[in-house]
Amino acid sequence: MRSWFTEEVVQGDVVTALNVVIPTRGCSWNKCTMCSYSLGIQEEPFLEDFAQLMEKDFDKIKIFTSGSFLDTQELPVSVREDILDDIKERGVKEITIETRPEYAKDALSVQKYLGNIVVEVAIGLESSNDRILQFCINKGFLYKDFITAVNALKSLKIKAYLLIKPPFLTEYEAIEDAVTSAHMIADMVDVISFNPVAIHKKTVLEYLWRTGNYSPPWLWSVVEVLNRCAHLSPHLICHPVAVGKGRGVKNCRNCTARVAQKIREFSLDNERISHHCTCEKEWERVLHKL
Repeated sequence: MRSWFTEEVVQGDVVTALNVVIPTRGCSWNKCTMCSYSLGIQEEPFLEDFAQLMEKDFDKIKIFTSGSFLDTQELPVSVREDILDDIKERGVKEITIETRPEYAKDALSVQKYLGNIVVEVAIGLESSNDRILQFCINKGFLYKDFITAVNALKSLKIKAYLLIKPPFLTEYEAIEDAVTSAHMIADMVDVISFNPVAIHKKTVLEYLWRTGNYSPPWLWSVVEVLNRCAHLSPHLICHPVAVGKGRGVKNCRNCTARVAQKIREFSLDNERISHHCTCEKEWERVLHKL
């Protein structure tokens, strides 16, 4: 079981969040073109280790299962309740759980179980465009399914994940899709998490990358998306992975680390990012290769 700490905004305050990846069987869908989270996962006992984590100092907990916390095939109700019992006893301001739309209604029972602890339900929408959901990502649901899930959870806090540069999109198309998707859902959700795509092993995306038909997004593209959405009412966050690596988001060597830091800062204050580097010109040339 992996865990790490991050800074998150909860009820207007910056707090320490414990991130925990629980070793389950993984996502029941497991067919998205860019994802391999379920590969190599070994189910193993974790409740004892989880209980020990509750002794750490944090105000928020984010639980990842590489799938859906509310999928009973992935996490039986009895195990789910053992986890929630530990969290309830420990006491936190907020808990984040992830789910696909088809399981979302069960989040209401989680909120009832936890009482006054705020439950944030994170749904991996990725895009509001059904053609991208179907043909670029193979997500297994449509935009209307996301809307149905959100409507069922109006009493809870909702987070939506949006991808930056799914496969088969140009850099320009990826920016426009992320911005459009954010504007489409701005009145429905409390938090939008932008996820620049990183290349997982043994995926369709990795094949495209190895054959020269895909490259990870530029950090400038991430900055462009964040700045164009900074005025929206949901809180915006972005925690890129594999920054500066071959399989991840990057700019040139001179500015990658600094721009990545500014993106992390944006995730706390949502203040527009201002930074410049000579490699912006190359990024702009890439954008115009429509």
